[in-house]
Amino acid sequence: MATNDQTKLINIASRFKIEGKIKGVRPFGNGHINDTYLIETSGPKYILQRKNHQIFKDVPAMMENIDRVCKHIENKLREANDPHINRKTIRQIRTSDGKLYFKDDEGNFWAVSNFVENSKSVEMIEKPEMAEVAGIAFGRFQKQLADLPGGPLSETIKDFHNIYFRINNFEKAKAADPKGRLATVQAEVKEIESRMEKMKTLHDLAEAGKLPIRVTHNDTKINNVLFDKDTDEILAVIDLDTVMPGLVHFDFGDAMRTAANTAEEDETDLNKVKFNKEVFRYFAKGFLSETKDTLTPLEIQLLPHSCQFMTYIMALRFLTDYIDGDTYYKIKHPEHNIERARNQIKLVQEMEKAEGEMQQIIAQLSD
Repeated sequence: MATNDQTKLINIASRFKIEGKIKGVRPFGNGHINDTYLIETSGPKYILQRKNHQIFKDVPAMMENIDRVCKHIENKLREANDPHINRKTIRQIRTSDGKLYFKDDEGNFWAVSNFVENSKSVEMIEKPEMAEVAGIAFGRFQKQLADLPGGPLSETIKDFHNIYFRINNFEKAKAADPKGRLATVQAEVKEIESRMEKMKTLHDLAEAGKLPIRVTHNDTKINNVLFDKDTDEILAVIDLDTVMPGLVHFDFGDAMRTAANTAEEDETDLNKVKFNKEVFRYFAKGFLSETKDTLTPLEIQLLPHSCQFMTYIMALRFLTDYIDGDTYYKIKHPEHNIERARNQIKLVQEMEKAEGEMQQIIAQLSD
């Protein structure tokens, strides 16, 4: 890192109420949205992030969300007399003038939180039993926030999982067809359109007041769980930028979309794309062990459908972006988005085959 960059980062870090003298600031982690750094001091370490305000349009509101969620979880741990409260709490560090963020002269937003010592994250679920631990972590997060006071959180990304919004974008892309690609993807369009009415189910039930709006994480990959390096104990769920109001199905379904696919999201050999029912079974076991008494019977009943929904909505978004000329997702080559769409459509098909068994698993676990 260049000296002037280091000086700039130290200057930004010094705007926050941190303990100890700052020794240095260096890049940390492998996130794709925010720029993340580790602040090393003569005392504790901290995490510094430049928040991506192109994606998160209202960073101050997002930071208020994060602060509310973190404080509520800390209160829950205190009520439970958890002996490891200091290692299980993510705390937002305020600036010297009391704000949750610092805005620099270039319009960038920066935030600081504590660093959890002797912690680790894992990039992927290597065996089904790990899925149970991930399920416990995200289920516990959901349970802890079921009684969050103070009214709804802010919506940090508007219409993030709104199926009607995504369908409307899809129809616009088809009508415009700016790159002349629509004729080449008629098979994929047919697959998407044949499931469209079914995929409105969650939204319509929520609009009718039959599904409660909860606090959802919206990025339930296992690498967003912190574990103790020595004991593998669950410490905290991290990466809270997308925490906002939503359906519990967003978190459950997206976890299974990513963890139970036997192939990578852009695998082109679709024979490799299967739905791992054992990963589903273990994740559901862990998740429901924490949430069974919090969720409604209808919410629990629709957990298998949520897997199809979240996979479908990603297939829809990838296909829309391909037709639209690749304006949203980063691509490695011109066919990348349509390959992703085909992959996710195949995964939906595999989930449909397993739906009966998934329903049986949920019924058994929720008895």
